[in-house]
Parts: sequence; structure tokens; C-alpha cells
Amino acid sequence: MFTNRRHPYIGIMSAILGVISLISLIYGIAGSYLLNGEVPMKFGVACALATLYSLVGWFLGVMAVRIPDSFRLTGIIGIILNSVSLLIAAFLLWIPV
Repeated sequence: MFTNRRHPYIGIMSAILGVISLISLIYGIAGSYLLNGEVPMKFGVACALATLYSLVGWFLGVMAVRIPDSFRLTGIIGIILNSVSLLIAAFLLWIPV
């Protein structure tokens, strides 16, 4: 493939942040389940940081998609992963007690 297009670094970072936030949320949910709902503070902090990471990753993904003459795959993957992470975090926030 001979082209001047490349994957932007912010798109790659968006995808990485999406993976990190999803892993953190799964860690928090699984840990809470295994402890029968007695959640330590570290699970809450992990989920709060995952929400922050996914917000930053979502904005980086949008910025990466808008860069001209670049591949958009990593930016789109980052947007999808971070959107899923934000939806899970929103569901956890408004889940009935």
C-alpha cells in the first residue's frame, strides 16, 4: 500500500484509553459481584477514573476522525469503545439500589 495516509497518534491513544476504561469497569463490576455487593473504595475510584478516561478517549477519537488525509479506523474504534464504556458507567450510576 503506497500512500501518505497514516494512523494518527490521537486515534491510537483513543483506542488504548477505551480498552483501559472497559477493563477497569469490568474489574470493578466483577470485584463487586464477587464481594457480594460490599464494594471497597478502590472499585469506585477505578470506575470514576474509567469514566474520565473514556470521556478523554471519546474526544480524542472525534478529533482523530476529523484529521484529513489519515486513516480513520483507530479513531472509530476508539469512539466505539469509549461510548460503550460511557454507557456502562451511566448504567452503573443510575442503577437502582
